[in-house]
Amino acid sequence: MRIPGWPKGDASRKVLYLLLTVTVVIFALFYFVGYSHPWAEDPDFIEPRLTTTLIIFVFLVLALAVAVTVWAVIVALRKRGRKDNTSHRVPVTIIAISVVAFTAILLGVSFAIGSSAAITVNGKEYEEAGWLKAADMFVITSLVLMVIATTAVAFAAIKSYLNNRK
Repeated sequence: MRIPGWPKGDASRKVLYLLLTVTVVIFALFYFVGYSHPWAEDPDFIEPRLTTTLIIFVFLVLALAVAVTVWAVIVALRKRGRKDNTSHRVPVTIIAISVVAFTAILLGVSFAIGSSAAITVNGKEYEEAGWLKAADMFVITSLVLMVIATTAVAFAAIKSYLNNRK
């Protein structure tokens, strides 16, 4: 995002610093203010006083991230139009569609293979099959995407090294 009169990238840097500062403050308050508060229903467990504040903050950041993503996609589609756009002989549209399709397929497959076996949480059985599969879906998808990203970075680094050696 470019704000007139500001240097390029200055707005995003300031937003990043603001978000990091607010995050650090909220998490510090969460851990240092009333963290050992006992839970009313079972005093053996703790219920930090600022749990609700932390959850609301996470939901706000998530909603903001989704809103910015949707806005960025709309702006990019309007600028590019419907033609098969290429940038430096790279088919941008095909790559974007492929990434979205691959991610959606990966999410579906990882949900299908995810475990729905009950687990013990805080000494109690948790048996919600749908949520257990959803949690596995996000863990499996994250791991697969991290492996793909690491492999791509390593491949690019090796290729760059070999090209610079010549």
